[in-house]
Amino acid sequence: MTATDLFRLDGQAAIVTGGGRGLGRAMAIALAQAGPDCVLVARRAEDLAESVKAVQAAAPGRRAVALP
Repeated sequence: MTATDLFRLDGQAAIVTGGGRGLGRAMAIALAQAGPDCVLVARRAEDLAESVKAVQAAAPGRRAVALP
């Protein structure tokens, strides 16, 4: 077992506020790589669309939903 196995979140969902850019986008990507599907919340729909693409590219098979 590796250290990252201790933090797996398979089968869960994560809500990321400020997920449109910057640290929020980075957190969404990191969380998705740990297993959960992500709900991204931010004010700008354009930024969220880019974040959804980034999450799906970084963690194939993970769902990402944007809520502006």
